[in-house]
Amino acid sequence: MSKIRTGILGGSFDPVHNAHLELAKAALEGAGLEEIFFIPAKQAPLRDSPVSAPDADRLAMLRLALKKFHAPHKISLFEMNREGISYSIDTARHLAEKYPHRDFFWIIGSDHLEKLKHWKDIGELAQIVSFVCAARPGYEANPADIPQNVRISYISIPPMPHSSTQIRENLKNGGDAKFMLDGAVLEHIIKNKLYNT
Repeated sequence: MSKIRTGILGGSFDPVHNAHLELAKAALEGAGLEEIFFIPAKQAPLRDSPVSAPDADRLAMLRLALKKFHAPHKISLFEMNREGISYSIDTARHLAEKYPHRDFFWIIGSDHLEKLKHWKDIGELAQIVSFVCAARPGYEANPADIPQNVRISYISIPPMPHSSTQIRENLKNGGDAKFMLDGAVLEHIIKNKLYNT
């Protein structure tokens, strides 16, 4: 029996935005994936600052956004339910043990390529998962940055320059974030006064 090709899209999702979903769709099509596991992080190890929105709100926004995501998918709460920093290797070990009939593909943007060498136990992680990398403007892959034995396939996505950081800044300063967010997600942000709205 062939294994299910499953993408892993982790992140703080603080908040989840349109580029997250476009990245997931591009990985499905460009890398021949069959489903996506979305994994909200408790605290990402290479993130400079703690998350802004409470866990419950980040999870609620992710669920709202995924109502319009029609490909097979799951939300894994493995990282969110653990205390401390969310290391990818711990998540990969957990998923490989829980879902032995899946081949896992960790989805990243090209801005993460030079950081891969700093990921905890990257050698072991590379044995458990392959990587799917989407180009981001201004981040070119340098082969010297990529650790040995890391398997990467590359996909293209339409340029979507906005980020969660930019969205939070826009909302904090009274700017417009409608084109970046699902309508239901924006309603949740406004209703719950997240990001100083």
